[in-house]
Amino acid sequence: MLEKLACAMRLRDDLRKTGTNALRIVDGAGDGIGDIAVDDFAGRWLVETRGGNFPEWLKNATPPKCLYWKKLGEKNPPEWIAGEKLSEPFEVSENDVKYWIDFNAGYSQGIFLDQRDNRAALRKISHGKKVLNCFAYTCAFGVSAALGGAATVNLDLSKHILEWGKRNYALNGMDQQQHDFIYGDVRDWLKRFSKKGRFFDIILLDPPTFSRNEKGEVFTVESDFGTRVSEATAILNPGGTLFCSTNQRSISPADFRRMVCDGLKNVRDWKISAAAMPSDFRAESYLKALWLRRASVSVA
Repeated sequence: MLEKLACAMRLRDDLRKTGTNALRIVDGAGDGIGDIAVDDFAGRWLVETRGGNFPEWLKNATPPKCLYWKKLGEKNPPEWIAGEKLSEPFEVSENDVKYWIDFNAGYSQGIFLDQRDNRAALRKISHGKKVLNCFAYTCAFGVSAALGGAATVNLDLSKHILEWGKRNYALNGMDQQQHDFIYGDVRDWLKRFSKKGRFFDIILLDPPTFSRNEKGEVFTVESDFGTRVSEATAILNPGGTLFCSTNQRSISPADFRRMVCDGLKNVRDWKISAAAMPSDFRAESYLKALWLRRASVSVA
């Protein structure tokens, strides 16, 4: 197993040359290592398994700064296994963009590595644009857009998480006062923006698979994504870009595309392209991500 681990790490050598030290160094069957994933956050390894016991052989690997274990499907913070016991957030880099990571924050550590290429793509098209980052979480998409030269609005249902997002902006030397961080429900704010006549050039929809707001109203990808698409396109400028994504494994790429298209007023007005997962994710292609470019003039 240690030889397979070494091989898997060598396959990621080029990725480390891109100003990236947060990446997946083992992706289960894609690297011939069963049902185990290992994410490297600047030398701090997070091992992910679905049940079972911690794979003890990893303790014999070239020592990382520390080893933590996440049991997928359980909503608990990762468990410390060996090495440094982390008590504070720490910094990582992705394509020379910096983010704060916290292994003590809960189930999610602050950034979703499988969206790396989409964040890079967003940065390239963001100059001079107005960007609305819905379901912002720690504002990783917002940070990328802002570094690309966009005016950004980050919208999330958690004040605590938005504060984390503000720290990510500050970490990259950006003035938070030049960008907006809105606490609230996406469904409410999309309607508010529409009533106010506030439009955007790029809108991102990357929601959790399930959430519940303060009113007890539930969001699920299966039942509500198409509606959010319809509401988002109502405030998207002609020629604008919509990004739609979900990591829900029970939804096929074809079903997700159909779900998104159901929210479009006229599918012929849109150029739709699917984004592949990053090269370090070599096993299951579970992430569904679509970039939709709106025509400047409606197609009859």
